[in-house]
Amino acid sequence: MIAVKIISMQKVLLFLEDLSRNNNREWFNQNKDRYQQALADVRELALEIHRGILTFDPSLTGMDPADSVFRIYKDIRFSKDKTPYKTHFGCWMTKGGRKSTDAGYYCHIEPGNSFIAAGSHSPPMEQLTLIRQEIAFHPEKYLELKDFIEREKIFERHAEDNLKKGPAGFPKDFEYMEEIKYKHYIYSKRYNDDEVVKKGFVDRIVGHYKILYPYVAYLNHAMSFTGNG
Repeated sequence: MIAVKIISMQKVLLFLEDLSRNNNREWFNQNKDRYQQALADVRELALEIHRGILTFDPSLTGMDPADSVFRIYKDIRFSKDKTPYKTHFGCWMTKGGRKSTDAGYYCHIEPGNSFIAAGSHSPPMEQLTLIRQEIAFHPEKYLELKDFIEREKIFERHAEDNLKKGPAGFPKDFEYMEEIKYKHYIYSKRYNDDEVVKKGFVDRIVGHYKILYPYVAYLNHAMSFTGNG
């Protein structure tokens, strides 16, 4: 069984709660040891999740799970919010590494707002067009995957920023036009704090990722198209 220490996740949530109330450098420096421990726990969480994903998605072989965890330090140069630290931990796992634009798996740990997601969020226009083209040319496979995921009634689909009209270059009478208006091809699942600290949390995450894996693989296949000839 894949498992992570319950007490570790409790301490991570407590640190983040305290950080959200004391988001300043003085407090953070005084609690640097707590941050380092929380970061170590999240990296261990990422390691266990990565091990689980490898049982069904070998494309992640060779990536460093510790490097999948995003920095907690915010870039505040162009932000109205000048608090210096994020109040969550996030990690992004994909075959191309944390900075890749490939489809992959995201895990977000935040008191009262923890969730996982899988797919492609805001892909570059070239990759987004390739996804739309794959759906337009071969809609059956896409609809099969979509229907399978939505029958589970577990996941939320992200429809924010959808186009009001169909994208340029696609037939206006395409039967499944609504499916190519998306800018994000991603599904997510939320967890409450009790679920985060409960035994078997990693097993549940991996189980949910496994359901979404064929969707991730479909997106990466679409985005890998390099043309005919």
